[in-house]
Amino acid sequence: MLYLLYSTLLEAQMKKINQTNLKRRISLMLLITIFLMSSLVVGCGKKNVNTVSTKEDALVEETEESEKIEQETEIVQTESEEKKDLGTFVLYFSGIDVWGWTDTKSRSDVNIIAAVNTETRHVQLINTPRDYFVEMPISNGAKDKLTHAGLYGVENSVGTLEKLYDIDIDYYLRVNFSGFEAIIDTLGGVDVYSEYDFTVDPIKHYTEGYNHLTGLEALAFVRERHAFASGDNQRGRNQMAMLQALIKKVCSIEFLENYNEVMDELTDMYRTNIPDELLKDLVFNQLMDGTEWTVDIYSVTGSGGSEKTYSAPNSAAYVMIPNDSDVAQAKSLIEAVLNETP
Repeated sequence: MLYLLYSTLLEAQMKKINQTNLKRRISLMLLITIFLMSSLVVGCGKKNVNTVSTKEDALVEETEESEKIEQETEIVQTESEEKKDLGTFVLYFSGIDVWGWTDTKSRSDVNIIAAVNTETRHVQLINTPRDYFVEMPISNGAKDKLTHAGLYGVENSVGTLEKLYDIDIDYYLRVNFSGFEAIIDTLGGVDVYSEYDFTVDPIKHYTEGYNHLTGLEALAFVRERHAFASGDNQRGRNQMAMLQALIKKVCSIEFLENYNEVMDELTDMYRTNIPDELLKDLVFNQLMDGTEWTVDIYSVTGSGGSEKTYSAPNSAAYVMIPNDSDVAQAKSLIEAVLNETP
């Protein structure tokens, strides 16, 4: 199990660190876990997404206490323990709209590409709306919503995004709603900021300001759009607020103390073809070099329309016509990260 690898490495590091002196900084080990969670947060059913680009300083919020902390870890590096050159790779994160097992072929309502450069410690996240009107590898030139690509398997979703951005995707990771809820509940809930008072019956009334949410309440928060005049636009902002809250949570001591339990909960709630050896090397390199990572976020946009689709050719459905300049910019951002040098 992957979580056994993570927990073993974490325990080895924690023996070298005074728990009260652990600096709260983001590492790739935490980024991997963040990706597991955020792939269900950013874009659940979005139809209109504003372009967003933020640096790591917008993602990682250190407390006054952590600013005074000095990390006292000393890692002795031998010849056999040198960092490995892992280069660059591209991952696809898919959030499917089902509960329970992730083996089921289902619509992919969340579609995030991560371009990773392990040498420059830079990650570029590209979010593509679920209703993007695109060609699929199996559709012989016909177009469909990106979300429907998942109905034909995760490999079809991968191929669709490769065609859209003219890139090669190395790995995929698939998560479902159950995984999102389980993580939130395992962590004891999450504190997220709401811009408005609104109610999702019969789950919860959310107040303007910070709300402490359970897994079910958090999922309702990121999926709701009918309560807002701006609909999907506000839902998108709420999803970004949830993402920031989750990142703050997993950078906390509380997360580290519950790491094993979180990974236990996740075992049956994600599927991936990322090799165990790559994950082991990524985590090992991070333990050897705790330098922070830069994480950028970019969302492509488009215009609404009504079109017949490959999966439903007899009736028109809402689709988002891609903004070509946004797609070109996303491709440029991916290539820039992959071609960076230290």
